[in-house]
Amino acid sequence: MATNTKIADVIVPEVFQKYMLRETAEKSRVFNAGIMTSNPAIAGFLAGGGRTVNLPFWTDLYTGSTTDNISGDDETVIATTQKFTTQRDLAIRHSRNQSWSSSDLVAALAGDDPLKLIAQRVGTYWANQFDKMTVSVLRGLVADNIAANSGDMVKDSTGSTITADLVIDAAATMGDADDRLACIIMHSKTYARLAKLNLIDFIPDSDGHVKFPTYLGFNVIRDDDCYQNGTITHTYLVARDAFAWGEGTPKYPVETRREPLQANGGGVEIIVTRKEFVLHPYGYQWAIATPGAGMVGQSPTDAEMLAATAWTRIAPRKNVGLAALITNL
Repeated sequence: MATNTKIADVIVPEVFQKYMLRETAEKSRVFNAGIMTSNPAIAGFLAGGGRTVNLPFWTDLYTGSTTDNISGDDETVIATTQKFTTQRDLAIRHSRNQSWSSSDLVAALAGDDPLKLIAQRVGTYWANQFDKMTVSVLRGLVADNIAANSGDMVKDSTGSTITADLVIDAAATMGDADDRLACIIMHSKTYARLAKLNLIDFIPDSDGHVKFPTYLGFNVIRDDDCYQNGTITHTYLVARDAFAWGEGTPKYPVETRREPLQANGGGVEIIVTRKEFVLHPYGYQWAIATPGAGMVGQSPTDAEMLAATAWTRIAPRKNVGLAALITNL
């Protein structure tokens, strides 16, 4: 009679999926920074087919150049009305999966709640992946901005190290919309420099325990996937709700299986997780139209999202919630 506990013995797919989603959301730094917003159009798209989805949005009524009508008493003078106009972002579906053998997961089965312990490990993995993807998108947007829009979202101070003045200058590329900016994403070496200068402030959480780092009022996210080439690095200022986000449910989000002949007959336990989601920056269109035209698969890799050719900006500068600073480490 079998007495060994297997991965399949403890994982109920529906319950595990909920655990994993919660762990991913709790551990993702970019989700918790407030720069993601759910878009209702995404859920329906992910439930159906297709590689891309249109995300329509209303343009701002205030353009900065429209003049008001001056009221009068001549009934023959008819006021000219203005239009409500819309634009459409074009977002790409992401279809990803990852699997693990049970060699490092079996130890978790000794815990009080093995289902939760395994979900913590898997959730942490996906949280890190989503953070990495977000930074990849930011890098691609900056590359596109430099190539196609004369770098109007970028403060290039290659010869200088980061300072408060330079961060303010980068934020100022958004003009009077810079109050939308909520977080600053920087390389750990940049963070270390600011910390040594005692310029990082720490805000306690609601329980007064964990402290959140801030700089100039921006929530700080450290991520070594920020662009770095030699001593040159990028720092990103990101607005609240700069990204559209939505996650669907694959046909089989979680699967387990046993391979009895692997390990020379010793057997191997495998867990597979799958993700269907949209992670898209507002104000942009995904520019790679079809597989084979710059993509290795049906959805893009992190490396493909880094390319300037992957993105086309369609919104005015102030409507794009991103500013970048290029400095020397």
